[in-house]
Amino acid sequence: MALRLITFDLDNTLWPVDEVIRQAERATSEWIAERHPDAAEALTAGRIRAVRDRLVREHPDYLNNLTRLRRDAMAEAFIAAGFADREARHIAADAFQVFHQARNQVTFFPGALEVLETLADSYALGALSNGNSDLKRVGIDDLFAFHHSAESVGRRKPEPDMFHAALRSAGVSADQALHVGDHPLEDVDAARRHGFQAVWANLIDLDWPADLDRPAHHIHHLRELTDLLPLLDN
Repeated sequence: MALRLITFDLDNTLWPVDEVIRQAERATSEWIAERHPDAAEALTAGRIRAVRDRLVREHPDYLNNLTRLRRDAMAEAFIAAGFADREARHIAADAFQVFHQARNQVTFFPGALEVLETLADSYALGALSNGNSDLKRVGIDDLFAFHHSAESVGRRKPEPDMFHAALRSAGVSADQALHVGDHPLEDVDAARRHGFQAVWANLIDLDWPADLDRPAHHIHHLRELTDLLPLLDN
């Protein structure tokens, strides 16, 4: 059937994410140092990451809500630094807003915006992300018909929930849908297991895992997607 829906992962598919997170953590640390200097040494980005890792080990469900994970990790770090529980959680909520604002200041991969603008004229576009980026803050919400995340549907990829939510939102069947993403398991293998066509967007030069069937289609630049679509849209 003719292709009607194209869904995109976000982090490391439309923009590189590692430096974005580092800058967001740096902005958060600077905010903490300015507002709560006595606690700043105990609330470094490294310390908060260690608390996050422990929380995930103890409660793996945190991975379905990275906002709650980061906010709770900061609160626990504040509590460990001597703050009362209520005050720690209030400050952590404010600190998360600093993080989230910086987390959405991204630099797109070359050609990403042009490709999205071109495709939006012919297809419904959806965003499917395990992360907590905000398309409105990023500035591209007008190009997408919907955005589903692990937080909004309650389960992260590679589980089927997000893919099923995309089909419901677009009113299409899986054989009318294509997913584009960077992660071999959570994007490419998951999409094809749930009935979507899939394109591996290998823009950061990853190695494909030996234990997964190689993808039928892959790109190293987002502009290649527009050349590939005639082979997929039939």
